[in-house]
Amino acid sequence: MTTIGDRIRRERTKQRISQKMLSRGICSQSSLSRLENNNGSLSMMKVNQILGRLNLSFNDLLANEGMTGEEVFTNELDAAREQNDYAAMMKVLDVHQGNVKASSDKVKMYAKWHRGLVSFHEMSYEDAETQLRHAIYIADKHRLSSYLPHLYMALGDTKHHLGEKALKYYADADKLYRKLNIDDFRLGTKILYHLTACYSNEGQHHQVILKCKKAINILSMNFSSYMMCEIYDLWLKALAGLGEKKGYDDLRQRAHIIFEQHSCLEMWEKSKNYPVVDS
Repeated sequence: MTTIGDRIRRERTKQRISQKMLSRGICSQSSLSRLENNNGSLSMMKVNQILGRLNLSFNDLLANEGMTGEEVFTNELDAAREQNDYAAMMKVLDVHQGNVKASSDKVKMYAKWHRGLVSFHEMSYEDAETQLRHAIYIADKHRLSSYLPHLYMALGDTKHHLGEKALKYYADADKLYRKLNIDDFRLGTKILYHLTACYSNEGQHHQVILKCKKAINILSMNFSSYMMCEIYDLWLKALAGLGEKKGYDDLRQRAHIIFEQHSCLEMWEKSKNYPVVDS
């Protein structure tokens, strides 16, 4: 059965487009190479961008040569997850429920992962933890390590809503993200945000500032403003907590345009109420 990687490689070669050109601004060349050789995966968003450059869509793949059942399952769940569409996740899980037990370890892990996300959305946090821990066990045992940062971040969210400390899980997600050199800056930024929020809740203001600077640097290198307002908000809280009035005032003024451009002026207005005094 033809895979997405096979089809991308074939179309790229047919159109005489280099891997470097096709991957530019989307992912690293090595990530595209691994996808084409069926040794790696990319997010649905990035695959869609690559297909767009080849004037293809997932519908073309399904209509012309099709995908493996595993690819259909995982890609549909990826798309639903990236849109936070929990109804779509549940629909995919229900449709494929009878095939999961006889499927690959990756499919079993995906099923547990996304059932955990659905349970979290439904505020069934105990079940979410059970599902996510099972997914982590499968990923650890069967060398599906590239998914562990996602899983530990989701487990951290769950622990937080259970009223338990989540810092360890976000820290594990961040450590694995860096160790595995995962090419997904949005994932890295989201993990950093949650980790930084934990430090903020614990009053570790210097750690907050260090992590915020790191996150802003990652976003700047990728020409992105993803979660930038939320990150600047944590930075302002940290400066206020340290009593650094000048730094707080300067950053708040500089960041105003970012909050304005992203329709987050209400968040910016609230920041003026953070208690801050001259250090």
